[in-house]
Amino acid sequence: MTRRGAARTVIALRPAVLRWARERAHLSVEKLAEKMKVAPQQVSEWERTGAISPARIDRLAKKTHTPLGLLYLSEPPDERLPIPDFRTRSSGPMPPPSPDLLETIGDMLRRQDWMRDELIDTEGEPLAFVGSHSTADDPARIATTIRQALHLSEGWASGTTGWEEALARLRDHAESAGILVIFNGVVGNNTSRPLDPDEFQGFALSDTYAPLVFVNNSDFKAAQMFTLAHELAHLAIGRSGVSGFEGFASGHHAEERSCDRAAAELLLPKEELSAYWPEAQRQSDPIRQVSRRFRVSRVVAARRAFDIGKINREEFTSFYREYRRGVTDAAGGEAGKGDFWKTQKWRIGRRFGEAVARAVKEERLLYRDAYSLTGLSGDTFENMPEKLAFRV
Repeated sequence: MTRRGAARTVIALRPAVLRWARERAHLSVEKLAEKMKVAPQQVSEWERTGAISPARIDRLAKKTHTPLGLLYLSEPPDERLPIPDFRTRSSGPMPPPSPDLLETIGDMLRRQDWMRDELIDTEGEPLAFVGSHSTADDPARIATTIRQALHLSEGWASGTTGWEEALARLRDHAESAGILVIFNGVVGNNTSRPLDPDEFQGFALSDTYAPLVFVNNSDFKAAQMFTLAHELAHLAIGRSGVSGFEGFASGHHAEERSCDRAAAELLLPKEELSAYWPEAQRQSDPIRQVSRRFRVSRVVAARRAFDIGKINREEFTSFYREYRRGVTDAAGGEAGKGDFWKTQKWRIGRRFGEAVARAVKEERLLYRDAYSLTGLSGDTFENMPEKLAFRV
């Protein structure tokens, strides 16, 4: 219904839909009012009566990242993630997925679809390790399969200088093995839309030709190695899904428990930690000692010690909370922050970026489609291969 007044046209939308748009964007009444540059009472009035001007409808769509047409529906849509949702929260059910998460998964699905077709067209080979296990399999066997697929030797992290280098080695080997690996802390390249690590920490898109893992780079750095290993385990069991680890531990999903255990074995095998633990206990800080010995972050070391019964749940929970409070990069872990090309290396991924640039060069992909797939355009896209040392 439309009402025309002397000053402006007012449209009556469904109050429930307006409220849904705000809540979908995880915004309070006050926060949305600030973004809309109106008083909070105005937002409350819209959500009570549905009466709002066309100009403000357009602005509301932009500020809540809601497709404009959805605001005109008669009732809120049942919007769901396109892949299984394995996130957990002890305080209650997870809220509906944010536009940021939905758009990020959608972007990655489009990348994967293009890459799959590209590989099939160019006679690429499927990856045998994807879906080679089930959740019932021994986590150590799953970890061994991942390690062998990534061409990592036993004790692969021991030759690195620390866990940061070990993380870089793990993701380099994953890409070389044929996996699309993306680290990004924002929606596309939009730095005004950071991804919330409390909403999700990563996801996996299983596919035998173009498997993809995404790590939320806004999460604190020390957790990202475990997230990457966890998503690699998702590929090994052939299960796509969004992951979120509240308190660095998964919930009741069998898939998440299996992937947690396999990831832990990949990063820090149970037998090796058990054998080393007596020596670590002789030090003033056993967790730090384990972290240094096995090239994992302290939080991963503590989690693994808890897994095998060397510390109890209370000790781990206390350690985790204290660690999170003291982490300096918790509020934005974007790798290479301040260095555009260093950041792009992992927002795009070497394997994917090289394939797109090559397809454009061979005139098999239009520039406009390449721009859409990479989030880069014009001279920035043209400079990408040289700046990132891509082989094209």
